[in-house]
Amino acid sequence: MKFTILSHAGLLVESSGTRLVVDPWLVGSCYWRSWWNYPAVPEFAKNIEELDYIYLTHMHWDHFHGPSLDRLPKSATILIPKAHFRRMHADASLFGFRDVVELPHGKQVTLKNGLTVASYQYGLFTDSVLAISDGKTTLLDMNDAKIRDRSFAQLTDAFPRVDFLFRSHSSASAYPFCVEFEEPESGIYRKREDYMSEFVDTARLLSVPHAIPFASSHCYLHRDTIKFNGIAVTPRDVHRYFDEHGPEGSECVEMVAGDSWSDTSGFEISDRDFFSNRAEIIEEYLAEYTPKLEAGYAQEDRAEVSFEAFREYFQAQVDSVPRLSRILFRALVIFEVKNRTGAYWVIDFDRRTVYETNELPEQYACKVTVPALVLRDCIEKHMFATFSASKHLSILIKKGGHKDYLIFFQLLDMFEYEYFPVRQLFRWRFITVWLRRWRELLEYAGLARRIVFRPKGSDPLDQFVAKIDRNTETGSGQ
Repeated sequence: MKFTILSHAGLLVESSGTRLVVDPWLVGSCYWRSWWNYPAVPEFAKNIEELDYIYLTHMHWDHFHGPSLDRLPKSATILIPKAHFRRMHADASLFGFRDVVELPHGKQVTLKNGLTVASYQYGLFTDSVLAISDGKTTLLDMNDAKIRDRSFAQLTDAFPRVDFLFRSHSSASAYPFCVEFEEPESGIYRKREDYMSEFVDTARLLSVPHAIPFASSHCYLHRDTIKFNGIAVTPRDVHRYFDEHGPEGSECVEMVAGDSWSDTSGFEISDRDFFSNRAEIIEEYLAEYTPKLEAGYAQEDRAEVSFEAFREYFQAQVDSVPRLSRILFRALVIFEVKNRTGAYWVIDFDRRTVYETNELPEQYACKVTVPALVLRDCIEKHMFATFSASKHLSILIKKGGHKDYLIFFQLLDMFEYEYFPVRQLFRWRFITVWLRRWRELLEYAGLARRIVFRPKGSDPLDQFVAKIDRNTETGSGQ
């Protein structure tokens, strides 16, 4: 077996003549020119001509990248996790590939020449882990998936020995970086050390010989997001933390695009240091990509989005949420189009309506300011799941509005991922998919039990919100 790092979360696996690519983001940028691969993708990865399979872990665009899929050979079979919704299958089918095959949760599937894969789905919005084995070497690509508890045990029961772990290690969320709190003490979020600690904990649980920081290798070049480069937890940061806190018998290996390992020659790793002088290299990239960025800025500056399109989209979301939810969630959420003053688009969950006003309401949970191009694309593509990761937004959270902000975005994701209207939960596909994930359902049942039997005087949403906060990384959720 041989594997090669292609990009941020792109991986090429070769075994006995079978070639599998996972999450190919090989050209261009992501999220409206915000994200760019760091380091840059090597030229050979942009021109893959022989390929048998492509696995897409989830729907976020740094993993499911349309321009890259357009370049790959259409003879390859697309493999995707079998989710309770068919959106991922429908989108993958648009690119002209020969076959799109859904992999049921936890089922081991043998590909050409004996290569075995298994997809383990996790989370309400169906991220997935991919286990890959040739019978001698096992790779576990966890990318952004935060699989744990019984679901993690299911995976390790099936693959008791993992040789290489690939796992993300940095925040992809707008929260808290794009957020202003009216009361600063209300912000509760994970620290840099938390991401590195979780990486180490996963390596310890797996007793894995080699742990590779993965799926967090990008930089920001857009004029509105370049300021966020300093928030990254780099593979170098993870390596240093791992050396101090990692388990015995396990090593952290820094690998960048173009680096590889094979069972015949071991690791082949670039001599270039991309992390000691990361800021200087990003400046070089910025100069190189300025023409593309300028073209993007011109497009943004011309873009328009209509209130009617906004109203239609969010009225459908409001109408889909069960009416009983008003007992716990009656928030007023404001959207404001960037550089357009005096117009506020209001989503009122109490009155179940969406309207426009020239005066900012006094009482609201949060106000989201976003460029017209980004808002229009999210509406047209039915894909606000990509919204937060882009960091093309700013959010003001009013005093007491922190929980409402988190719940609003959770409900928006649930609308897009077909949990609402509630009748969709009774579809046969939904039921059978989640029955395979019964271990995860037990986790959610335990969470619900802790909320119902909370200590007297505690807030019934505290634990629910804590759960949301842990899963808001989109990149998770990112």
